[in-house]
Amino acid sequence: MAQPGVYIFHGEDQPAIKAAVAALAGGLGEPSTAEMNTTRFEGNLSLDALTNAAMAAPFLSQRRLVCVQGAAKAFNAAEARAGFTALLEQLPASTAFVIQENQSLDTKHWLLKWAQAAGPRVEVRAFALPQGAQMAAWLQQRATELGGQLQPQAAAALVQLLGSDKLAAENEIAKLLAHAGYSRPVTAEDVRLLCQPLGEQGDFFGLLDSLTGGNPAQAMNRLETLLQERDHILFFFSLVGHFRLLVQTRNLLDEGRNDQQIAKELGIHPFRAQKLAGQARRFSARALDALYRRLLQLDQQIKTGEIEAALAMETFVARLSVPAA
Repeated sequence: MAQPGVYIFHGEDQPAIKAAVAALAGGLGEPSTAEMNTTRFEGNLSLDALTNAAMAAPFLSQRRLVCVQGAAKAFNAAEARAGFTALLEQLPASTAFVIQENQSLDTKHWLLKWAQAAGPRVEVRAFALPQGAQMAAWLQQRATELGGQLQPQAAAALVQLLGSDKLAAENEIAKLLAHAGYSRPVTAEDVRLLCQPLGEQGDFFGLLDSLTGGNPAQAMNRLETLLQERDHILFFFSLVGHFRLLVQTRNLLDEGRNDQQIAKELGIHPFRAQKLAGQARRFSARALDALYRRLLQLDQQIKTGEIEAALAMETFVARLSVPAA
């Protein structure tokens, strides 16, 4: 059976997409040969440059690999889209053309609709971030790959602190394994002692403290710093998750629950519950619901290519700078 000529890898799980691309590169031969036959494009994409790379013959290998990030947005206009899909339809059998999108594409997206019509010569794979038990299993597997061991309770504790942020988890796992000397399993107590909730690593708690504390300029400065440090899509989806927790926390507070009860109800670390409760008290339930709905609207606009994640967050922070109702 012939191999696909086009691969569309989309979703928020960037480490998994990177691994899938590496697996394709591994089929090109020795590392030096694979690198010689791999061309990567990111940023300002030129159809001419993509065409030249895609039509080039492989060297000492049966196939060559062309990896393109951000094609869905770069070729979104009708004329550009027509040229891009025309290229995809005339690829030589010796080219594996990989389209990487760092967010999930809607089934109605033009790229996925084209792929469906193109048939078996296109392989589409969605890479959603693991949640809950899946994330805990991934944490344990990753610890094993790095030469250590993570107890199930420790993995569960990390999930409570980090959610689905694999990039942050990589750093925490490395720190925990080094603390354990790679000679014993990492325990939940190790996590409690060494790891801070995601919000205490300089993102949402500091950002929202500035906003709700009436310092919008400081909030925007913190946001711009974070946008330079973090993956924009992962950052945005973590922000959505944080506001979902704030909405739930506000509702529980209105029911008369205390911080410990909130931690138990939401299944989160007690310290994080305390911070969430403190922030939720600065908003009415109605105001939080409105902000969360706005995030969901931005989420849809990001997925359809109407707005970039960074601009979406800047817009959201600018709106949140207005005193809460």
